[in-house]
Amino acid sequence: RVSGEYVAICEGDDYWTDPDKLQRQLDYMRHRPEYTLCFHPVKVVYEDMPEVEEQYPEHPNPKPSLSDLVAHNFIQTNSVFYRWRYRGGEKLEIGRGIIPADWYIHLMHAEVGRIGFLPQIMGVYRKHAGGMWAAFDTVLARHKRLGKSEIEFYRQLRGHFGGRYAAEYEVTQKRIFRRLAEAYLDEEDPERFAQLIEDNLDIAETALTELGLTTDWPRQDPTALRTWIEDQLTLSVIVTSYNHVGTIRRCLDGVLGQRGLFRMQVVVGDDRSTDGSAEIIEEYRLRHPDRIIVRPRERNLGMLQNMRDCIAACTGRFIAFCEGDDHWISDRKIGLQLRMLRTDPSLDMCFNWVLLHHVANGSFMPHEEQGRYQTGTISFPMLARAPLTANFSACFYRADALRRVPESFYDEQGAADWLMNLYIADKGRIAFLREILSVYTIQTKGQWSGLDETIKNLLIGQYQKRFATIFGEGRGFEKYEVGCTIAELDGELPDSFARANLESPRDRVWAEVQDGQVVFTGWIVAANRDKATLIAEVDSEVQRIPVDIHRPDVIAAVLGDMPTTMEEARCGFRFVLPYALHLEVLLQIEVAHAVVPWLSIILTHRVKKTD
Repeated sequence: RVSGEYVAICEGDDYWTDPDKLQRQLDYMRHRPEYTLCFHPVKVVYEDMPEVEEQYPEHPNPKPSLSDLVAHNFIQTNSVFYRWRYRGGEKLEIGRGIIPADWYIHLMHAEVGRIGFLPQIMGVYRKHAGGMWAAFDTVLARHKRLGKSEIEFYRQLRGHFGGRYAAEYEVTQKRIFRRLAEAYLDEEDPERFAQLIEDNLDIAETALTELGLTTDWPRQDPTALRTWIEDQLTLSVIVTSYNHVGTIRRCLDGVLGQRGLFRMQVVVGDDRSTDGSAEIIEEYRLRHPDRIIVRPRERNLGMLQNMRDCIAACTGRFIAFCEGDDHWISDRKIGLQLRMLRTDPSLDMCFNWVLLHHVANGSFMPHEEQGRYQTGTISFPMLARAPLTANFSACFYRADALRRVPESFYDEQGAADWLMNLYIADKGRIAFLREILSVYTIQTKGQWSGLDETIKNLLIGQYQKRFATIFGEGRGFEKYEVGCTIAELDGELPDSFARANLESPRDRVWAEVQDGQVVFTGWIVAANRDKATLIAEVDSEVQRIPVDIHRPDVIAAVLGDMPTTMEEARCGFRFVLPYALHLEVLLQIEVAHAVVPWLSIILTHRVKKTD
C-alpha cells in the first residue's frame, strides 16, 4: 500500500529521537541518486536493565556494501530510509512465513543501488520481553521457535540472488538445521527431527553428513528414524570397580542418567571386590538387564587387565570410561563428547574438564592445568609435557582407535591413562572439551592420587624418560626452551596509523615455556586515539584480541600526557597460545575498519641444557 517515493519504518515499540531524522535522510538521498537506502546507528535500551545502554551497530562500517549486508544485517529497522523500488509495476514479494522480513527488504533495495550511512544516533531500539527477537534467551531458543522461517528466509535469498551468495546462504541454512538437529538429538525427539528433515529436503543430505549421520534416513516415520539414529550412534561405557561400595551407586546412576538419541551398553568389570560392591552392581544389572553387562571375575586381574577384558566385550562404535569411585555430573556428558567425535571424523578421542574431589578435606576444585586451555585440539607434544587428560573417567574414544593400542600397554605399570592417550594422540587427533562434566575423586590411598606432589613430579619425569623410549626423542618429553624470531610485515608500522610494541615474547631470546603456553603481551596506541583490535592468525585460524588492558604508563610515555579517563588508558593486550614445538603467528592491527599488517612471529624450540 506504500505510495511514497521514500519509505521509513518505525515499529511501535521503538521510537525516533531526532526531530530532523527524516529530513536528514531525505536530503542525503536526494543528493545521492545512486543510493537506494540509508541508515544510522540507534541506541539500544533494555526494559529490565535501564542502566544499560548500547549502540547498534557498535562499530558501523561507513561504506557498507551489498556483500556486507548479505553476511550480516547491521541495519536496525527503525533507522532505515528507502528510495522505494516498488512504486511502479514491480511488486514486493515476501515469501510466506520468512523471518526476518526487514533484512529481506534491505537486501532487495541494496541489490539495485548503494547503501548510505549517517553517523548520528537518531532512534531507540527497545529490547523487552515482548519483542520478537529479544524474547529469546539464546540463539537456540530462537531457532526452536522461528528456525523453520529463518531457514526459509535464506532459501528465498538463495533462489533470488544465486551466484556467489548462494553458497553463503546455504551454509547459514545448514548451520540452523544442525543446531536444531543437535537439540532434538539431545532431547530424544525423533518426531521433530523427522519433521526438520522433511521441511528441508534440499539441504538435509549434506547437513546430515556434517552431523556424522548417513543419508539413507527412513521417510516420515519417527519410530524408524529413532532406530536409524541409534543404530549409528552406539556406544559402550566401561565401569571398572574394586571395593567401591561407597561410590559405585553414584557412578552407575551418573552413567545410566545420560540423555540423548544413542544406544548405550554399560560394561562393568568388578575386579573381585570384597566390600559388597559386586552385590550392588548385580542389583543394577537386574534392574537394567538390557543395558548392563557384568564381566565375571574368578580372580583379581588388576586395573589394566580388567580394562582390556571390558574393552573386548564392548560393541559400541564409541567407548567411554567411568571408574567406580568417580562420577559424571552432567546428563549431557556423553552427548557432548559424542557430538565432538561424530562431527569431526579426524578426532579419535576427547576429554572434558574435570572437577577434583579431595576426599581428605571434602573440597571440590576444577583441574587447574586443564583450565588453562580452551576447547580444541591437544597436540602430542602438549600431552607429552604432562598428564593433561587427568583420568579415564573424563575420556571418550572412537572404539577403533582404542583397539589400535598395542597389547604391550596392558602390561605396563603406572600412568595408564596418560600412556594410553599418548598412543591415541600418536596415531590420531585428540581434543579437549572445556566443560566440567565429571568428578575425579582424589583418594588419600589412591594408586596415583594418594601420592605426595613431590613424588608425583619425580614419577612424571621418570615416565617421560620411559615414554621417550617408546615414542622417540624430540616429541616433547624433554624440557626445552623456546626461541623467538620477529619480523615486521610490509615494513615499519606507520605512526600515522598506530604505534605499537610487543613486550613478550622477545626477539631472539630463549625462554622456557610455562605450562605449555606462550604468553603474548604488548600495547597499541592508535592515531587519533581510535579503538584498536589485534588480529592474530595461526594456521589459517583467526583470533581477534581486544586491546583493553589499563596501561596509563604507555599513554604517558607515548603521548606525553596522562590519560583523563580509564577508557583512554586501555591500550594493552595479553593473550596466550598453546605451544607445540613450532608456532608461527601473524599479527595485524585493526583501527576504524582499516587493517594493517604488523608482525610475523616464529617460535622454535631446543632441548634445555641441564647440569
